[in-house]
Amino acid sequence: MVSRAGGWLAGAGGVLAVLTLGSAVAQADTVAPLPDGREALTTATGVQVDLTRTGEQAVIAPSLAGNGMSRTASVSGTIFAKVDNATKGTLVTGYLVGCQVDLSGGLSLSGDMYVSPSALTPELAPSINLVPGGVSTVALDTKQLDPAARAVGIGYADRGIQISGCGGYAQARAFTTLTVINAQGSAEVTLYGQPFSVG
Repeated sequence: MVSRAGGWLAGAGGVLAVLTLGSAVAQADTVAPLPDGREALTTATGVQVDLTRTGEQAVIAPSLAGNGMSRTASVSGTIFAKVDNATKGTLVTGYLVGCQVDLSGGLSLSGDMYVSPSALTPELAPSINLVPGGVSTVALDTKQLDPAARAVGIGYADRGIQISGCGGYAQARAFTTLTVINAQGSAEVTLYGQPFSVG
């Protein structure tokens, strides 16, 4: 018997959809631990940044829609940034997802999706068409820098990514972008994760 949520996703063919899933991953078949990442530098505006991603992993599960055109991944990780000499800052983290595309080369982004982590029930975010050869952005969370603490962090566990309408190879890659502002201007620092197969 197909659950209400499963039927909802199965009807979203040709689009990329994101669900906030519970902590349990049913019938998971592949666990992919991913390497930690770090970007430490001083920006042109004089802001010192130490941005890290730790504990990242992806669990690739059978399709919720029960067909070869759909696949599901559940992702976890911890993002933390130490920042000196900034008055404001914003940290955004998520995943780049593509169908039959190599994410190790150039990246082309189109659109954003967001599911509030405070949502009481799983909900379908606004959909994005994922055309062959294209890459879409799934934004998981956004946090503001605390200038007094000189730090900002985001943790996520078992956040679900459902890809529909992809008949070929699918791949995903974590990204985190930190925007910092001070009297000299603004600067961005982006940390990418290792690409992994979503089937």
